[in-house]
Amino acid sequence: MALANSDGQLDAQVELYRNAFAAVKSMALKSALDLRIADAIDHHGGGATMAQLAADLTLHPSKIPCLRRLMRTLTVSGDGDQCCR
Repeated sequence: MALANSDGQLDAQVELYRNAFAAVKSMALKSALDLRIADAIDHHGGGATMAQLAADLTLHPSKIPCLRRLMRTLTVSGDGDQCCR
């Protein structure tokens, strides 16, 4: 009985994490589209460093860590290759 209850709690936690990550993924995709990251990467022949992206996107150098986090989020979620083709 206790095992079944813990399995139910685990399933509920997994569902909660999936929903939370879906919201983060959606915001990351919107940011990538607003910043036109795919166009900036395409401008560099399909590959660009963070500094090149920051320059093309007219981001202040202090925002490069934020861009790095955004790109990491897109990559982990599996959408990095989709949005940046």
